[in-house]
Amino acid sequence: MNKKTLRILGALIILICALTAVTAVSSTSDDNNSENANITLQINTTGSWRLDLTVDGNYSSCEAEGSKTIDLNSTEIDFASVTINQKNGPTDVFLVKGNETLHEEHSKSSGIETIYFFYPEK
Repeated sequence: MNKKTLRILGALIILICALTAVTAVSSTSDDNNSENANITLQINTTGSWRLDLTVDGNYSSCEAEGSKTIDLNSTEIDFASVTINQKNGPTDVFLVKGNETLHEEHSKSSGIETIYFFYPEK
């Protein structure tokens, strides 16, 4: 190959790499900031706990140890109630959509505590 062909080939490779990188970055940021992102509940603690969760009238429960993220399978909620029974407090509870924290609460001690989120998404 001559020098001119190598230069053209090199320029094409650089252009393809640059376009691929720009596409990857833009699609990642769209997913995290999208209004269509599901709302998640993030539990940050070190101890074991049991959770009773009510979201817009639908009940569920969960038991775990340490921090956990729970997908609420919804892009909009009006009300959530979290009753957490922790053996070792404190526990931080965050309602998150994409990269945005919609609401946060912090329990102060061990035992049972109920946290309410009234969040008008509209």
